Amino acid sequence: MTREELLTRLSAVFHQYGYDGATLARLSAASGLGKGSLYHHFPGGKEEIGVAVLQAEGLRFHHLLAALQGSGDIKARLALFAHRLRLSQAEQLQASTLDVYSMGDARARYGHDMRDSVLLLTDRLSVTLQEAGLDATTAHERAYTALALIEGMRLTCRCLGDWSRYDQLLDQLPGRLLTSA
Repeated sequence: MTREELLTRLSAVFHQYGYDGATLARLSAASGLGKGSLYHHFPGGKEEIGVAVLQAEGLRFHHLLAALQGSGDIKARLALFAHRLRLSQAEQLQASTLDVYSMGDARARYGHDMRDSVLLLTDRLSVTLQEAGLDATTAHERAYTALALIEGMRLTCRCLGDWSRYDQLLDQLPGRLLTSA
């Protein structure tokens, strides 16, 4: 198994059980590796696994942000951003990265990383909206509102077991962000 496959399996445990519930026994079972083998790959134990998983998820985060950058049609860039927020069926059953790393024991270890991620995402989104002609205050508020809508709708749809509203939100997101731009 590649390191990427291993991190994908370990990530699923964090997203299913949260950081606090991601025990070494669960991580071992999901990875197919004994606890000793996990310690061989991650001598720092669960905390090091958490960092490695978060770093791997950071690649997806930066891929998401890359959709907002560059030149060209802003609505198309926002549509690509929304497209990259789509979730697989497995991801629909899991807590978001912000959920996993901002609660319980994880908050003390990774809360600053989650804060920085929120600030970076809202900043990049705000800059894109300003490029579309929105004033800085409106762009900033819409960026935070967009994040709240995305995270809130994800939680709501997971509770309801119906993802049509999440998909609808993503379809409408570029237009909602650019209204009166």
